[in-house]
Amino acid sequence: VFFSYERFPDAVKPLIRALPLTALNDAQRAVMNDGYGFAQVAPQLAILLAWTVVTAAVGLKLFRWQ
Repeated sequence: VFFSYERFPDAVKPLIRALPLTALNDAQRAVMNDGYGFAQVAPQLAILLAWTVVTAAVGLKLFRWQ
């Protein structure tokens, strides 16, 4: 959000690109600045969907009303 991930070392860039906030920001920039459509931002949406599914599954597995 505040600075580009391009300034980080190459070794950590794949990890940073897999984070949900990075995917959301990249998709928003592509839509607002470049006029991209749904098909062009599908990879970023897939990352967000994966984070949603995984964290929801972990939450369902770990959280129990006592």
